[in-house]
Amino acid sequence: LGPNSGLHIIIFDEIDAICKARGSVASGAGVHDTVVNQLLSKIDGVDQLNNILVIGMTNRRDMIDEALLRPGRLEVQIEIGLPDENGRLQILNIHTSRLREHNKLSSDVDLKEFSELTRNFSGAEIEGLVRAAMSFAMNRHVKAGKRVEIDPDAADKLQICRADFIHAFENDVKPAFGVSKEEFDSYISNGIIIWGQSVTDVLEEGQLRIRQTVKSEMTPLVSILIEGPPNSGKTALAAHIALLSKFPYLKFCTAQTMLGFSELAKCQQLKKIFEDAHKSSLSCVVVDELETLLEYAPVGPRYSNNVLQTLKLLFKRSPPKGRKLLIVATTTYRDILDQLGLLASFSKVIHMSNMSTGQHILHVLNEIEHCFNDDEMKYLEKKLHDKKVYIGIKALLDLIEVARQADDKSRVGRFIGQLEDVAGMI
Repeated sequence: LGPNSGLHIIIFDEIDAICKARGSVASGAGVHDTVVNQLLSKIDGVDQLNNILVIGMTNRRDMIDEALLRPGRLEVQIEIGLPDENGRLQILNIHTSRLREHNKLSSDVDLKEFSELTRNFSGAEIEGLVRAAMSFAMNRHVKAGKRVEIDPDAADKLQICRADFIHAFENDVKPAFGVSKEEFDSYISNGIIIWGQSVTDVLEEGQLRIRQTVKSEMTPLVSILIEGPPNSGKTALAAHIALLSKFPYLKFCTAQTMLGFSELAKCQQLKKIFEDAHKSSLSCVVVDELETLLEYAPVGPRYSNNVLQTLKLLFKRSPPKGRKLLIVATTTYRDILDQLGLLASFSKVIHMSNMSTGQHILHVLNEIEHCFNDDEMKYLEKKLHDKKVYIGIKALLDLIEVARQADDKSRVGRFIGQLEDVAGMI
């Protein structure tokens, strides 16, 4: 034991904090470089220690100096991925063992159910789920008023039930590699209105590509591009397709989330999003408004070549073995992407058109509740019959909402007038 032991084990947690790539830290003192050099000399230098087992842990392997990862040093590298369903069940059993031992876990709690629900949860997040459920259960025995009162028999009455786990799962603990459903829902807040064949074609192609991603062993990487005029609903359809996949990892990538980023920071963020996607068995990444991400401007023309090359590489980079990725992107400028060579990165390009007939508009009006009364709808049907228009779904919804705010007498006339101005109705 102690200094007389045949083997000593040294564990470095977050080893990337002290072993960054030499020369990468802008410091005159060079402290980080010295630490790396000293560690290398102790591991396999002249004064190396032969009875030492060095174990390093990190979630940023890319930040560690490459010299430290060469043979004879930290040569055995093991990636600990996200636990599968069986692994999550074992972790849940570990963290609830004391509860079962003291009969505090209600009989309605099925750990297998939660091992299925907690897809892409890490071990720490599963532990957090159990702790949050315990906290909700304890809060039931606390009476909040002018004075906080705790039931004296709370310890005996305490039972962690299924509702506590469900509440924690839905409101408290969200996986880092999971689904931000609220973000996706915000893009389809008005729902999906299938007003014509164009919408049907996009959704059918999306569902086909989802099945391909799940079932195909030959194509672990599937990418589709939805292109069309502004306000045609491309973003909403892309978000809807992602939610239809029900993949455990969904990520929405847009220029809005990178506002103020430099080119380098934007490239690093894109790289991180796709690397995170590669850690999940099934992932879907939505890349919205490619031209905005590229900072494209028709005057010049101008665009970010660094971001362009990053996107080209990421769109063609297959995920690791056993993992699959679906990419859904949107753009308004198909021709520009073709000139930049980005169009060839996609498995399929789908066109999303604007509404072109009065029947399309009537279909939308019929789908929206409390829009116009029966008499107004009959008048609109006569007025819009056989009319030609050109308007996107977002622009039409805006016109409908404006008409709703108008007086009953002028509502239909205002709506028709705006259609003639905006949609060029003839």
